[in-house]
Amino acid sequence: MKDIEGIEKAIAALQPHWQEIEADFNRHNELFLKLLTVDHEPIGRILRAHLVIENFLDTFLTNFYEIEDFDDLRLTFAQKAKLLPLRCSSAAFVRPGIIQLNAVRNKFGHEIDHSVENLNLSAVYDVLRHARPNVRFASHIEAIEGFAAVACASLSIP
Repeated sequence: MKDIEGIEKAIAALQPHWQEIEADFNRHNELFLKLLTVDHEPIGRILRAHLVIENFLDTFLTNFYEIEDFDDLRLTFAQKAKLLPLRCSSAAFVRPGIIQLNAVRNKFGHEIDHSVENLNLSAVYDVLRHARPNVRFASHIEAIEGFAAVACASLSIP
């Protein structure tokens, strides 16, 4: 195997800093290992609910605004949610919860070790109180999934 030219010189220059380099590597490696051990099931369940709602949201907006080539607009989920009617529509009923769910999904997108239990889901629970008054959800994740069903049903109504 060929020696890398100048490697001895580079090692000699780094030698006085080697302890600091190893400590920095170990800090980053510990964080990496910690993030790998985060339970990803909640993230997956939230993402799935978000994606399913987005599918119904796309269909609703395409039909509601009679937009051809809707996908060509390349709107973000937040932009799509903001396009939902504010009143006189079943979509208006779930709009605040959809916007809130997007905020939850975004939290997980930027903080992988974030806990859904610490989030404000008041708009999601407001919808569920009216749409499913006799159902009690054991966790926020289950409430989000229950909300997703209500949101998709509401977005299916022309």
